[in-house]
Amino acid sequence: MENVILLGYLENILGKSHKRARTNYAFTCPKCNHRKPKLEVNLHTSETGENPFECWVCGFKGRTIKTLLRQLNVPTEQAYEILRYIRKGEEVGYKTTSTVELPKEFQPLYTASSTSIFANKVRKYLYNRGLTDRDFLKYNIGYCTSGEYRGRVIIPSYGEHNQLNFFIGRTFENAYLSYKNPEISKDIIMFENLINWDKPVILVEGVFDAIAVRRNVIPILGKTLSKSLLKKLVDDRVKDIYIALDKDAFKKALEFTEKFIKMGKRVYLVQIQDKDPSEMGFVHFTQSIQQAEEVTLTKLLQYKLL
Repeated sequence: MENVILLGYLENILGKSHKRARTNYAFTCPKCNHRKPKLEVNLHTSETGENPFECWVCGFKGRTIKTLLRQLNVPTEQAYEILRYIRKGEEVGYKTTSTVELPKEFQPLYTASSTSIFANKVRKYLYNRGLTDRDFLKYNIGYCTSGEYRGRVIIPSYGEHNQLNFFIGRTFENAYLSYKNPEISKDIIMFENLINWDKPVILVEGVFDAIAVRRNVIPILGKTLSKSLLKKLVDDRVKDIYIALDKDAFKKALEFTEKFIKMGKRVYLVQIQDKDPSEMGFVHFTQSIQQAEEVTLTKLLQYKLL
């Protein structure tokens, strides 16, 4: 279980938290003050006393609560009071599984009745996000009217051999958690069954970004690359990689660019301004792809100095 006492102390210092996956909580980062809560802290304390934290915008990070408190200049007496409540090696309140199944309440949208009030609410939500009836069929998008995932759009992902490897549960109603995903490893390649590794690969952050881009695109589900994806990208079949992360993840995009260049890949940074790919839409994003220039090591250095 999460350490609720520790969470309370952190909220007194950092402000209101937002629950993320598993035992992670997000706060407003005191270093960059991004408008969204981007500083994630893991409240599960490992056997070695570690609670990793990282801001996904400015890169502020560390391994322990002690380091976090020191960086925030918390008075020594207050810090020692907080550190008393760190329980090393506490049990994590979830179980991981090696397989995933769609919720038993899952209903495919492409077969749903046109007179269904619930299905039409889902359709309206997805149409407003730029999706089409063709997307419903291509990605086997569905929804749940009851159960654990009630009120959520379900977007499945399938592996190389068309086996289910993950799914996204996104609320289309008011809910505390925007996303609710299965508690399994994210060491997967989202939409892998749709990828042709002999053609240029496009990397984006989220599933709606990927659906908007349409062709040979992989959502990395955040700002880190899974081991499975890295293994595939190292393969000699992959020659060109386009990176199209949101504007607030530019630093991460540069890290990926450097990594891929060192692998011998041709890398292109797609310029994302005020809109992410899902907001830009297929036509405008395609124009940005066509305008993207290959990043050389010299160009990479220039980006880093900006």
